[in-house]
Amino acid sequence: MKEYPKEDLTEKNIIKPHKLYEDGSIYYGEFNPSNDIRSGRGILIKKDKSKYEGQWKSDKPNGIGKLTYQNGDYYFGSWKNGNVEGKGIFVHLNGSTYDGNWKNNFQNGQGIETFPDGSEYKGNFEMGIKKGFGIFKWKNGAYYEGEFENDMINGKGKYIFPDGKKYDGQWKNNKMDGNGRFEWPDGRIYEGEYNEGKKEGFGIYSFPDGRIYKGMWKNGKQDGEGMFFIPDKKIWKKGIWDKGKRIKWIEMEEEYKDNNENIEENDINE
Repeated sequence: MKEYPKEDLTEKNIIKPHKLYEDGSIYYGEFNPSNDIRSGRGILIKKDKSKYEGQWKSDKPNGIGKLTYQNGDYYFGSWKNGNVEGKGIFVHLNGSTYDGNWKNNFQNGQGIETFPDGSEYKGNFEMGIKKGFGIFKWKNGAYYEGEFENDMINGKGKYIFPDGKKYDGQWKNNKMDGNGRFEWPDGRIYEGEYNEGKKEGFGIYSFPDGRIYKGMWKNGKQDGEGMFFIPDKKIWKKGIWDKGKRIKWIEMEEEYKDNNENIEENDINE
């Protein structure tokens, strides 16, 4: 992000005229001689011990300045008509930071937000909320790249899990929701519908050995009518599943009743 100019605005290096206000705050700095309002460089110390150091215009912070709060948090960057606006950095005492664009005292536009555990978000904000395209990296190695809305993952995006699993598709309120593609490191693939983070609706589940289930899902498990492909016989079989278990074959049941075409739950229902 942009590097901000630094000024030495300590009380010993600033012009000394000062003014005490009715709210208990005190100002040290420059005034406009024609109307006695704050203009130029100055320091305002409030009754609660928060302090603004920086540039003034028309009696309000304008230009570059630093606001330090009573608890030690601070903002350093651009101001306009008394509001945080432009580029600036906000540093929390707990170690989290935001470095980027601001408008009317809110994060607005492109910025980088870091967290005490080392996680990081880089992307767009609107009135203090993550909205639009962004990239979030977690300390544990998880990674998301895609759309945000209302400070949550919403829309289309790609998520990589710490163990190498990948999901690319639709999201709603931080959960897989809509159409998407899920890949496992061992080569398994699911392509289909999700609802609140679980497979639900129509989907196709493929194994590296060529087995395929194509059909209905509910609550993360095969449920309803589906087709199962047996690669060594090169045939499709139609069946009925309930909560991840095959109930019956609809076609050719007798001929293939001894074959084990069930998909193991611990393989398919992750």
